[in-house]
Amino acid sequence: MSVKADSVVNNNNDRKISKQSLGSNDNLAPKVAIVETFGEDQSYRYSFTYEKATLYEFKYEKAAKPAAIDPCYRCNRRVLAQDQVDIGVLFHKQCFRCRICGLPLTIQTFYRNDANESDREIYCKTHVGKNVAQIKSGEVPPMGIEGPSTGPGKKYIFQVTGSKRPLPATPPKPQMNKGIGSSPGMDSLASISPRNMNDTSAWTTQTSPNMSMESTPAYENYRPHQYIQQQQVKPSPHPKSFLVSYEDFENADVFDAQLLLEERHREEEERLLRFLMEEREKELRRLDDAIELEKEKAADDLLSSIENLSITSSIPRSLLKEERLKVVTEKIATEEKTRNGKMIDRHCHEMMTLIGEKDRQMDRLCLFDHSMKPPPEPPEGKKSSLYKSPAVFEALDLRALDLANKDYNTMTDLVRDLTRTCKTELEKARVLFRWVIAKDVNKHSVNEIVRPHATDRLLKGVKSGKETYHQLYKKLCSYAGLHCEIVLGYSKGAGYKPGMRMDGQTFRNSWTVVNINGSWRLVNCTWAARHVTGHKDNLPQMYHKYDEFYFLTDPEDHIYQHYPDDPQWQLMEIPLPFSEFLNLPVVKSPFFNYGLRFYSNYGATLNTDTGMVEVRLLIPKILGFGSMLEPVHRQPSEPKQIEGRTLLRLVNNEAIFTIALPASGLYYFSIYVGDYWKSECLESACTFLIQCTNMKGRPSPPYPPVPFFGPTPVMENLGISAESNIDPLVVCNNDFIEINFVLSKDIRLTHTFQYFDVSDGSITDIDRYVFLRSRNDTGANYLIRCHKAGFYIFSLFAADITGEAQSLDCAFRYLVICQEPSPTVAMFPKTYQKWHRCTLHEPLTGDLRVDKKIIFRLDVPQAIEVFVVINEIWHHLKHKIGCAWEGQVSTGPIPGVAKVYARFQGATKDQSIFSQMLDYQIVDDAETEI
Repeated sequence: MSVKADSVVNNNNDRKISKQSLGSNDNLAPKVAIVETFGEDQSYRYSFTYEKATLYEFKYEKAAKPAAIDPCYRCNRRVLAQDQVDIGVLFHKQCFRCRICGLPLTIQTFYRNDANESDREIYCKTHVGKNVAQIKSGEVPPMGIEGPSTGPGKKYIFQVTGSKRPLPATPPKPQMNKGIGSSPGMDSLASISPRNMNDTSAWTTQTSPNMSMESTPAYENYRPHQYIQQQQVKPSPHPKSFLVSYEDFENADVFDAQLLLEERHREEEERLLRFLMEEREKELRRLDDAIELEKEKAADDLLSSIENLSITSSIPRSLLKEERLKVVTEKIATEEKTRNGKMIDRHCHEMMTLIGEKDRQMDRLCLFDHSMKPPPEPPEGKKSSLYKSPAVFEALDLRALDLANKDYNTMTDLVRDLTRTCKTELEKARVLFRWVIAKDVNKHSVNEIVRPHATDRLLKGVKSGKETYHQLYKKLCSYAGLHCEIVLGYSKGAGYKPGMRMDGQTFRNSWTVVNINGSWRLVNCTWAARHVTGHKDNLPQMYHKYDEFYFLTDPEDHIYQHYPDDPQWQLMEIPLPFSEFLNLPVVKSPFFNYGLRFYSNYGATLNTDTGMVEVRLLIPKILGFGSMLEPVHRQPSEPKQIEGRTLLRLVNNEAIFTIALPASGLYYFSIYVGDYWKSECLESACTFLIQCTNMKGRPSPPYPPVPFFGPTPVMENLGISAESNIDPLVVCNNDFIEINFVLSKDIRLTHTFQYFDVSDGSITDIDRYVFLRSRNDTGANYLIRCHKAGFYIFSLFAADITGEAQSLDCAFRYLVICQEPSPTVAMFPKTYQKWHRCTLHEPLTGDLRVDKKIIFRLDVPQAIEVFVVINEIWHHLKHKIGCAWEGQVSTGPIPGVAKVYARFQGATKDQSIFSQMLDYQIVDDAETEI
């Protein structure tokens, strides 16, 4: 099985270390995991993982000796001509990354350590001239951001493993020249941060930018963290707004001032609307005049051609009014949206300036200025640090939905009513968000559905197409004193499949960011409200559900779907290159809503040369899953979906999908998820492109048509656990395999055992090849035999013994693969109802040969007598210690049936009744030959 999901070398040991180092989502401190090992043969392995951007998991392995021809300077392996980057030394394209952090580099962005001519490695701007020892010790910011003690609340947890080698602690002095392939110009290390790089230093306290390393006499002994400790530089917290709650706005008379400003804004909107209508009419008149002139000219040309008996001209395409009208209309609409957007931006800024003036009127020493937009920076803390569940907003959500049924003439009155119970910026952002998406129902307000003639002045711009819901949300935020910006970029929305290109206007989109408590957060009102459930109880009012994922989305999750034109608005400490964004799997919001995570950093394209691919998901609980495998290039006569080529196993907290391709080619593989394991309605979670250019060997056979293998919630509900074979995929190459279940209480159990025939796809019950060897209140022991090669399905069903349910639910399902069956495989004896608390030690073979003396040993609790009946001859078994019964019985010369009976104490009113326990078949020697 081979999956090429990343361009760098990956190995299991490093992967486990990285996974452990990342920790839980609740720990907000960024973690840096570094693994550096040296082999006895001089081979070298290195990995660098940073939690805040787990997409950057840099790993590589350097061979002990370079290749004889064209070796890569990074990994020592040969570089082919089509895969090389030549900068004096050769690199693979996938190896052309920063030596320290693995940031992908280009010819324009890489740096060389000019201070050390023997160092031919390449670095990013942050790590040029640095070595691994400095990164490990925390002396150098690991990703070009604030150091361990300089950023506002930023700390790093370093986890270093691997063999150690003493490295020089003092970096060489870099030169000052900067250019392609040279060292960068030197600023103070202590002052480097996203804030001063973005020219927004007013928000933080920084060290002096004039103190460069070049002018420091003692640079050879310079240590950034020592300097910071000596100067006692402490991060400045974000300035707090003076006006936050509804009471603050009311007491400062903000709403009254907003009404006056809104009236002026409305007059300007009306003037712009009249102007745009006049411009539209002028453009359409000009189009009509141009078409009339062209018609007259075309008629004259046609008449001249008829007179000269040479009809060679044809009606020009310019006379097609519909096409030209469409082009002109689109041009006018674009200009109208642009002008309207600029006006909205100016109005929002004026509204924030008004609130800033009220701030200063209330407190002259207020440091926060509403008119000053905070710089785009990664948020401090994840979404989970703001709220754990949307249930905390239940009252606000109900208020927003209730007010969505009411008409408002002014934005001020609407925001006043929406925020009447709000105490924090988070609550304001939430209630405005829920109101906007409540209005986003087929581009109609709820009132217009109930009362078709009702009008809503606030949505006039949205309905006319001149204004988007993002702009509406931005206007609402400005009235509530929240900074909000509209971000433009590309999105992997409807219709996008992995491997598709993104250029021009294809897949262009927009979304918003809102500033809450000094941190920018990502919000997408349009995508949050795109799921409409329809009508309820035949009432005219329309209900819809919303997508919680698109409210304050974490940047690490948001980047899977959206890529902004300005990398700063990724809000990630390491901006992702556009090529890396395209190489991410197509991930939808249900993936995150159900708490799924990728086990490894998969790319959008999974490459294989064996036809086998594996995708692992980390799951918080047992969920319902589905999948679809479809060829990219499909003939019309071919089915859209390829059945029987995906195997799903649930192992501990993982969902493991194994795909066996039927042939070489390109395939789309999609995973669907639902909340319940029996869910019939599943939502799209993620999609990959699988590429198999040349399959080695024969394709693997199809899998049984079973939804999944592994445990169900019934296991946990009834207190059942698998003592052995936790992985539901079991390979049988012996006489039999043993499966044990641990029980916490007395429950009802049953099972099925089936054989899947690959040739015709049929499934056959073969109960005589599975045997409940032992069963009591604490456990159940099953024996399974495979009589021929192929796939076997073992299913355990269970139910509470005190429950009223007549049927038993599936608790666990195994897939048994038999490659080489044993030549001595035989069936087990047949069991009956009374056997469920007994244990059979021997004989375990269900077929007994004639004229043989067989020793029977079994445990039968509460039995008074136990007999083996052969051809109406009763053989009494002796009672041993406890509940053990034992005896030697002759099978006799005639084939037939051997039955085991037992009489129990107090089992029935008549204790003379014998209950049948087991059945054996007595056969001739010829019948048992294989």
